[in-house]
Amino acid sequence: MAVLYQLKLDQSIVDCGMSYVLQLDSGHFFLVDGGYFTPGEAENLYRFLCAHTEGKPVIDAWFFSHAHQDHVGAFLDMMEAHRNDLVIRKLIYNIQPLALPETSEGWRQIKNDLATVKRFYEVVEQYCADVQKITPHTGDKWQLDEVSIEVLYTHEDLDVPSTFNDHSTVLRLETAGWSLLLLGDLYKEGSRILLAHCPEKLKCDIVQVAHHGFAGATPELYRATEAHYALWPSTEKNIAENITREANDYLLHHSGVRRHLIGGKETIRLGFPPRGERGDNLEIGTEPEG
Repeated sequence: MAVLYQLKLDQSIVDCGMSYVLQLDSGHFFLVDGGYFTPGEAENLYRFLCAHTEGKPVIDAWFFSHAHQDHVGAFLDMMEAHRNDLVIRKLIYNIQPLALPETSEGWRQIKNDLATVKRFYEVVEQYCADVQKITPHTGDKWQLDEVSIEVLYTHEDLDVPSTFNDHSTVLRLETAGWSLLLLGDLYKEGSRILLAHCPEKLKCDIVQVAHHGFAGATPELYRATEAHYALWPSTEKNIAENITREANDYLLHHSGVRRHLIGGKETIRLGFPPRGERGDNLEIGTEPEG
């Protein structure tokens, strides 16, 4: 049975971040992003992987939704500290080239975004020369053990200049009859394009709330998912402070979501038993600290 972990992150420096670890039947891992380069964050991720496997952790694939610091920062530190302690088979990312012109938010000038993208490419070249690199494009599909993965959207689909967040790659995962939509930090233009291009593929059991519950994906996109579970890579405090945002109000008060799983307080574990067993429910629990 595949198991998904929404990792608790240290948000003492930045109030966001996203890190998911999917453990396959083989014991190998599929990683999503990893979090910010808060001191100790990469070490926490490394210890988590070691605690959930025997011997050297094997990462069948490490996927990056986009290159904001709170999504790739821990990877940068992890490669410097623990590259030789891990087996990494694939890196999957479609991150904008350094020559990309300004987006609507001026990504080349604010928040050190350009420096982070440069550092990402440098780290990949320095520490991952022997690792297969995959550039995902819309429509691509992979199989990792019992998990099917499909790319629903990349920044290549944008038809107007938009924010760095709309450069998130969107994945649909399926396993044992369950479906999960990973939105990264998707924003309004990306939401519009998804709804126009593949509305039939948005329906899912579990949706990851875009951009940590700050301004992000639209209520119309969430409505199309018909999800019963929502993963919030955020804190209860951040959600409360953004409760009046239209998308959050819809998710929390008007959608069909039955369980809101908030990652700011603890690491959450979701097991995927074959659909139809145990009353058609996910196995939901938490992981101990340390």
